[in-house]
Amino acid sequence: MDNEKVLIKEKSTKEIILSVLKAGASSFPIASSLASLYSDYQSQKQYKIIEDVLNKFFGMIQELDDRVKNLEYMNSQDFVYDLIQTIDYAKDEQDEYRRNMFAKYLTSCCHVDNVKNGSKRIFLDLMGKMDKLDYFILKTLSINYIDKNGVNEVVSKYKYENHIDVSQREVLNHFYYLTSLGIIEMPDKEYVDKFRKEHGEKPTRSAYSKERIYRRTTLGDDLYKFIEKSAIEQVQA
Repeated sequence: MDNEKVLIKEKSTKEIILSVLKAGASSFPIASSLASLYSDYQSQKQYKIIEDVLNKFFGMIQELDDRVKNLEYMNSQDFVYDLIQTIDYAKDEQDEYRRNMFAKYLTSCCHVDNVKNGSKRIFLDLMGKMDKLDYFILKTLSINYIDKNGVNEVVSKYKYENHIDVSQREVLNHFYYLTSLGIIEMPDKEYVDKFRKEHGEKPTRSAYSKERIYRRTTLGDDLYKFIEKSAIEQVQA
């Protein structure tokens, strides 16, 4: 029984669905046809997603300044490997924004400053776990301590810039999630008190934890800077 559970876990969702449909073909004849249709649908859907990610990438790489493109890398097996890895993450992605971010990742890989970055695989894995609000939080925060309630600031800016209503509770959940990924953190009270003292401010209140002051970790900051290499240093008109 345990071996069966292990085999099930190792199968992809697509494989499980196909297996079930094929198994039911004897008592439910249409199941065989459904299996074939589902397989074709899955392949077509993935093809369209992959095509979309690559088209976005081609558009971004054309906009990147030639002076920061590493052409040697772009014509190497390393690029092919990074391309395959990216597509493997993106091939089932239904969200337009996340597909765009995978294209940005691939573009960033081609930047001279990122080619030899040993954390690329970590960044790709993290990007596969983040959505639009997560990226917005990462962009809004800084690696340096800023004396602001990070949650309130994100709620306000996200509503204003995206014209989407978002609750403080929802944003706070994303803060907790990103903290669990090691991308952001809440500086300890001693660090904050030292900072405020250096700037002639009063120490924090006893209810420090309720102030929700966050910053990027070094991991979060490196991830943000890596991704943004695809946007900065574009061709000057």
